[in-house]
Amino acid sequence: MMRKACVGSLAALAGCVVLSMLQLSGCTDESPKEPVPMTRLRTDRSYLRDDYGRYMYFQGVNTAGSSKVPLVDTASGKFTYIGRPFPTERARFEFNRMRKMGINSIRLLVMWEGVEPDAKGQYDEAYLQYLREIVKTAGDYGIYVLMDMHQDMFSRHLGVRYNEDPGKDVDDPAVQPGNLQYSLLSLIPPYGENAWVRGDGAPRWVLKACMPEKDFDSPNWGIPRIASGMDEHRGELITLYKRLSGDAGGTGEVPKWVQYLMDNLPPSFPPNQSTDMLPFTNWGLSAALSIDVERSYACLLAGDKAFPTLQADGMNIKDYLQEAYANAWAKVAEAVADLPNVMGYDVMNEPEGNFLVLAAEAAAIQANAWEGAKKFLEGQFADPTTGDMLFDIIMALRLLPPDNQPETLRLWGLDKVDLMGVLGLNYGFDKNHLTPFYDRVGQAILAVDPKAVIVIEPSMNITALLGSGIGGGMWDVSMTHPPNLPHVVYGPHNYADIYPFLGFNQQPRSFTPEEVRYRDYRPAITSSMNLAAHSLGNVPTIFGEFGTYFNFNGIEQSKADNYIVSSHILDNYYEAFDGMFQSRILWCHSPDNDWTYGDHWNHEDFSIIDPNGKPRSEMAWARPFVRALAGKPVSVHFWSDYHFFDPDKGKTIPRREFELKYASKESDAPTEIMVPDVQYPDGFYVWVSDGQCYYDSTARVLYHYPQSDDPDVVYTLRMLPPLPGEPNEGWKYFFKGDQVISR
Repeated sequence: MMRKACVGSLAALAGCVVLSMLQLSGCTDESPKEPVPMTRLRTDRSYLRDDYGRYMYFQGVNTAGSSKVPLVDTASGKFTYIGRPFPTERARFEFNRMRKMGINSIRLLVMWEGVEPDAKGQYDEAYLQYLREIVKTAGDYGIYVLMDMHQDMFSRHLGVRYNEDPGKDVDDPAVQPGNLQYSLLSLIPPYGENAWVRGDGAPRWVLKACMPEKDFDSPNWGIPRIASGMDEHRGELITLYKRLSGDAGGTGEVPKWVQYLMDNLPPSFPPNQSTDMLPFTNWGLSAALSIDVERSYACLLAGDKAFPTLQADGMNIKDYLQEAYANAWAKVAEAVADLPNVMGYDVMNEPEGNFLVLAAEAAAIQANAWEGAKKFLEGQFADPTTGDMLFDIIMALRLLPPDNQPETLRLWGLDKVDLMGVLGLNYGFDKNHLTPFYDRVGQAILAVDPKAVIVIEPSMNITALLGSGIGGGMWDVSMTHPPNLPHVVYGPHNYADIYPFLGFNQQPRSFTPEEVRYRDYRPAITSSMNLAAHSLGNVPTIFGEFGTYFNFNGIEQSKADNYIVSSHILDNYYEAFDGMFQSRILWCHSPDNDWTYGDHWNHEDFSIIDPNGKPRSEMAWARPFVRALAGKPVSVHFWSDYHFFDPDKGKTIPRREFELKYASKESDAPTEIMVPDVQYPDGFYVWVSDGQCYYDSTARVLYHYPQSDDPDVVYTLRMLPPLPGEPNEGWKYFFKGDQVISR
């Protein structure tokens, strides 16, 4: 074994041994130990294990937020998802960068529209091959891949346009971003090219099956339906404004923004020529308040109850769509089933399970309640004509169809709705409808990939809206373990401090660092994962999404502050996850992020990579973390530069300290710890209570081979960087690049 002189600040160390990369210090065999190959995973109680029996953990990133927006194939002129999240020729660069940053997994966004774009049963083989190449390349860099069939608000073909900068057309200082006037003016033209709030996921042919009355080719598609017809009530609306503003006689001057709104309303068009979505900055509100969105989810997940007479190809709409969805998933699984780095299959991202608006609409239609609503409003005012006016406005805003005549209901897509069926969806939806859906799709995946781990998520249902906890509250009927799936993982999401946004086209929230620095996210995270033990059989949990905006206080101010607010929020998350020894996949990584349009979908700006290709808040999320444990986990922590230290007398503040404890080994394969470059640019010391270590500087992995096989042993491994002016004592190794100093 080669011995070298110790140099620099380490010159005083006696008896040090400098070894080349991958050599295991202290072994009689001086040759490197080869890392063990990646294997598929299996569930074991609340843990995930590999074929070596190790406990597996994941620190990952969603790739990519911009995958929700297709590209245009220059040759054919058609939309395509090939190249989302990035072209195959860029994949090695991206995965090597991820490995350097301590990322050991990705959640890869897959689009149903990309798999099956044009018709049921017609698959895009080129897109499937593209997905395979991305997964395979990730494996070359030691990165596991969770396949995620992603959707939000069901489909990109459901969307609403808005005016990106309505204030520029009105000479009125009251019209400022964030206020009511600005929001109302967002509903009218001119609409910008990127001024859409829209969904993603399902192809257009699915929407046509769900909503056969829709004219998807109408030039009015995307114009807010709420604004259609308002021009016919221009005089009444101005009179109402004057009354509400205190001008009872209606003689005062109308503000410029009100007159501008009235003069630029879109013309009337039939209700089937656009969607009823609204351009809320919080797009989740758009989904929750849209009957069209609720109809789409109801067709896929419970069409036999909500629309029992709606058929496609002679099948009830639910069976028609679920058969297509399951077969699409089988094609994806078939493409990657032989690859060892497939973590699992996330069946559906954030399915919608809230049908309150659809149920209210169905009830009003069935009871022919228009006259009752009108009389109720008349009784609320001294002047009954005011109530009449409000009723007219409600109808003008297209919140209810004008009558319940058959042709009217057909144009509104409500001619086949079953009132009792829809009402029933709001009780026990996840157990009654989502569990069997997951079981059906999961079985289709298992048929082509018998080793598949199936990841399931809760719905965004009435329980989430009412805020009752798991197992507490009259609405809680929890999802249960799909009966025919042997390996199930629970995949909840958790977002803190980014909502609420209640208006249209709102500006980013404002925070000071002190507001968020000391917040504890652990109670909310614990609540989010409770279902795994409550009714799913104590299955493992992987948080498939969490994260934060990078444009708090506006993107220019956020950049100037070096993203300090976002950094503290992320550090709060990671410290909570570390304390729970919890796998986590951050939202998101979008290499084509834009300063104006963020991740290119609904102006969200979550990407950890900025438009210049530089990491944002890297010191908060690029952290050392375990990816494989040879024994049962006990505890882990990492104190980043954002951690709050309360110093003790005579003790050095342990900045960037990583400490791992785990119990007696259950595998001869090593424990593996990801070590990102950014935390230890000058190398790092390692203290270890037992066994031997080596460091692979290419893979950025520290390997620990424990030695004691005592059933009661607990191994401790600690890492620290060189601290200026502070001596480190008792360490066993110092690693820097491909060099190691061993004691």
